[in-house]
Amino acid sequence: MFGASKPYGIERASNSDMRRTSSNVTKTAALAALIGCFSVLGHAQALNDPEGPWPNRPYLFGDWGGERTRLADQGLTFSFISVNDFLVNQRGGDANWSRVRATADFDFGKAELVPGLTFHITGLWQTGGNMGAYIGSSANPSSLVSANTARLDSWWFEQALLNNKLYVRVGQFAGLDFYGVQADGGSYILEPLGYAIGNLFPATYESFDPAGTPAAEIRIVPSRHFYWKGAIFSGNRNPYGDDTTGFNFRFKDSPVVATEVGYNFEPPSSSGVQTYPGTYKVGATVNPGEFSNIVTGTQNQTNYLVYIMANQRIYRPDAGSERGLDVNFAYDWTPGQFTRDYSQVTGGLRYHGLVPRRERDTLSVGVVYTRISPTLNQAYADAGLPLFGSEKAVEVNYAVKVSRRFTFQPVVQHFFDTGANPFGRTSTVAGFRTAFSL
Repeated sequence: MFGASKPYGIERASNSDMRRTSSNVTKTAALAALIGCFSVLGHAQALNDPEGPWPNRPYLFGDWGGERTRLADQGLTFSFISVNDFLVNQRGGDANWSRVRATADFDFGKAELVPGLTFHITGLWQTGGNMGAYIGSSANPSSLVSANTARLDSWWFEQALLNNKLYVRVGQFAGLDFYGVQADGGSYILEPLGYAIGNLFPATYESFDPAGTPAAEIRIVPSRHFYWKGAIFSGNRNPYGDDTTGFNFRFKDSPVVATEVGYNFEPPSSSGVQTYPGTYKVGATVNPGEFSNIVTGTQNQTNYLVYIMANQRIYRPDAGSERGLDVNFAYDWTPGQFTRDYSQVTGGLRYHGLVPRRERDTLSVGVVYTRISPTLNQAYADAGLPLFGSEKAVEVNYAVKVSRRFTFQPVVQHFFDTGANPFGRTSTVAGFRTAFSL
């Protein structure tokens, strides 16, 4: 999930590692054939399926003759999701990343065992190439990429108390799944837009998906408009190395403390004026461990990162419709003496249903602006070396909702000053994402 500048596990690739355009054609044909096979299977299954037309069913393999619904009524729900990114840069290098995730949730209250208690578990397999490493960008072109692995990602027990005003969660989970995560991330491919703020792990070692670490959280929801939550995570600095399978539940290095407060704006429908809902949040992560100055190497105690995020609907042509325009924004900052990419700004626009009769499709435009440590640039200036600039990445994509269970999402991205290179190198990336709910 992280870009080439992240310190844990994916080496920068040389040009000789990058496959050429002929392999791109082969992979594209293979993926198209795979999509066609899924489509034929789904169509054949739908001919005598009582669940309704194939495009409207929530899962590729249906309700299993009502078995999924029966299990859900007893408290057990599960899902299987396959997401694949195929990206090509302007030099002809390609990267194909695939992830398959299985998730199960059990509601002890529905099963009439323990009211308010739930259990969650998820595991995955993922593999492929890292386009961010190939082009040397700060913002990874794919929000999926991290390390080739098959592992248990997360599990937890959560208890709701005080009439669902207080929630206590204990288990193993990733901080970036809940603190600094992009609420509209599913609309984007670029990592800091499509998952979470990109410099949280380098700044404070907040854990990331799928390398979850031991953690505990308290969440307070006094009303539907406000929430506060706080958590403590094991800040493993080499999470894949410390726990190769996800089953070791290992506490390592210093802890990470995260907190966030949010406001959900929901205008009254009876006001007579068309207004739109939005979500606003402010958060921070702190790690009391030792950090090295990126210039001098001097050890200092404690580092932190603060962020603000906003998601707002701003236009709907028809009242009550999901068609229309949304905007999202995020900003973060951490002390520049410890982190090279010390600040990121992300923003985007999404228009649902731009094409007539395609209300579930979404056109998204996003930008990521990555700023380089002034401490590092000052050291370069003192040495008479060229200074780093700032990386600007722009993305345009269109998500085609082929059915409730299959999305096809072509994308084009352009990087100005890739990796904040002082010589102004640019990169262009294009490709597509496919997502299946099985």
